[in-house]
Amino acid sequence: MRDAPNINMAWTMLAAEECWRLGVRHVVVCPGSRSAPLAVAFARHPKLRVHVAHDERGGAFMALGIAKSSGAPSVLVMTSGTAVANALPAMVEARMTRTPLLVFAADRPPELRDCGANQAIPQAQLLAGAARWVVDMPCPSTDVAAEFVLSTVDEAHARACGNAGAQGGAVHVNWQFREPLAPEVRAWDIGWLWSIARWTKSSAPWRTALEPLPSTVDIEDAVIVAGRMPAATGASLHGWKGTLLADIASSLAGAGTAGADLVLRAAEGGNRTLRDALCPNALAIAGDAVVSKRLHAWISAQSCAMTVFGAGDPRVDPAHRADAVYAGPVRFKAARRLKPHAGWTRAIACATRASSRALAAERALCEPTAIADATAACAGVDHGTVFYGSSMPIRDADFLAISPPGDWHASANRGASGIDGLVASAVGHAHASGEPVVAFVGDVSALHDLNSLQLATMVETPLVLIVLNNDGGGIFRYLPIARHDDVFEACFTTPHGLSFAPIAKSFGLAVESPKTRAAMAKSVVKALRRGGTTVIEVACTREASEACRARVAKAAVEALAREFR
Repeated sequence: MRDAPNINMAWTMLAAEECWRLGVRHVVVCPGSRSAPLAVAFARHPKLRVHVAHDERGGAFMALGIAKSSGAPSVLVMTSGTAVANALPAMVEARMTRTPLLVFAADRPPELRDCGANQAIPQAQLLAGAARWVVDMPCPSTDVAAEFVLSTVDEAHARACGNAGAQGGAVHVNWQFREPLAPEVRAWDIGWLWSIARWTKSSAPWRTALEPLPSTVDIEDAVIVAGRMPAATGASLHGWKGTLLADIASSLAGAGTAGADLVLRAAEGGNRTLRDALCPNALAIAGDAVVSKRLHAWISAQSCAMTVFGAGDPRVDPAHRADAVYAGPVRFKAARRLKPHAGWTRAIACATRASSRALAAERALCEPTAIADATAACAGVDHGTVFYGSSMPIRDADFLAISPPGDWHASANRGASGIDGLVASAVGHAHASGEPVVAFVGDVSALHDLNSLQLATMVETPLVLIVLNNDGGGIFRYLPIARHDDVFEACFTTPHGLSFAPIAKSFGLAVESPKTRAAMAKSVVKALRRGGTTVIEVACTREASEACRARVAKAAVEALAREFR
């Protein structure tokens, strides 16, 4: 730090080094003038990996994807003004999913605030509603002790990770800077560093926040419903000998755990024998909220004891039925007498056998079959991530029990269920993991995030962006608004008539446009072998996808009707 050219750079170089010591490995820098001291400090750090994003919204979602994939905070650097507001959507998702994120935004000094100065807005508290913590840093000066800079970065990191007495999420550190913004030489008192001599002579952080130790929870007779959860909790449920109803985003969905929605479709149709067979003695709700509305409704209808694990902020109890909640980290342990729930075990096996056969028999390439064929093609690679768009893609994968293969992970932005920033988030997963990523996004989601195709050009690992193009918002056809013809098509499905293949080509990305199921599988295999980003556009009609879903669901319902007479 002794070679810092000025006091602004001294502060930001301390911050960059401390972030590295705390475990940060990725930094997303968005161009700007006021943020130059931050950008230069992080860009010149010899060990940090810096990604450049021209758009702050896309950059924020890329940083979010990095953090979700790695489990460690990433840093987002951006300038002052409306740039800061563009971080809000990603910060909302970070808060709702407790994902650690450090947002370092530059700001004007006090004398340039609220006086008509250019690009100065009241930004210090602009993101407070979505942030876990906000700190408005003073302008760098040797009048403020160096340990203040280090301990503030330490506190920001701890709060982002959930190691400061609350849940994790995004933290906004608002940095005020006076000139010089560039790394120009201006004399400063190097004696300012004497108070942190122990830090300058070591490689350890100034202050370490200890992670809370997980508690062991014995499960004696409960059915576990699993959403996305911390890695340690999820690891304790691998090979679970009891009954686990796994959401598609939990990375626990597979044979015997996925398919609850198919089962409940049959149960809600009047099959009393099946409905009675599914009654649990107790429920343990683990992790974030699940995708399936039917599963939520079934949980709320149960009269047994219910404990929610991973609750806190945000709470996960939409039915307001929980007897107890536990917000701390846990590891589940199966009690000696725990056995699989007979009804659920039998029902899931029956439903998924029938649905898999029905899905395999479908001839047309549509949304569900594209997801099924692309997911199956992933089995040729040992590790990777399947990223699900927040609209129909994740619903199709969840209710049709199309689970990632083997050691592939699942991810999604389901905290706020937004469709913005999905391409950028998938890019973040690819950067952080260094492994293949297959992302399913709808066409409206792709439109929301077209600018992030530029971010996708910088990915080296295989990133397969599968755009399911049904020319509009197909999910609205399942909602009551679909009955109002005068406004439905123009204001809700919003057909756009665009093809994404030429758009992707204009960014220099590889493109595939399969027309059949066999071609779809070959396109994914080819993209996984190619490396870099490939956009696979699947053009299909909403009606074809709806008919496919209906036939597969009907097969499962009929099989369950025969099984549970």
